[in-house]
Amino acid sequence: MKIKPLGNIIQLKIEEAHAGALDTSSKQSAIEYGEVLAVGEEVTLKVKKGDKLFFKSWAVDIITHEDKRYHFINPQTGGILAVVS
Repeated sequence: MKIKPLGNIIQLKIEEAHAGALDTSSKQSAIEYGEVLAVGEEVTLKVKKGDKLFFKSWAVDIITHEDKRYHFINPQTGGILAVVS
């Protein structure tokens, strides 16, 4: 099965999510790091597959399907802090 982000959504690979797992009080300020796996056709941010992103943990949506976790972020939330290309 292949997952493809739609619209203005970026799919990420996050090795280990740190924020919110145990201490939700720090979730608003926690910074995560991940790799871009796929980019929706309406994304205007200059990112491509393979780029690395720094982003706020609260901006990530997580979907669990068939015991696998998929991470997505919408650039319009303001949660993306930096692109490492």
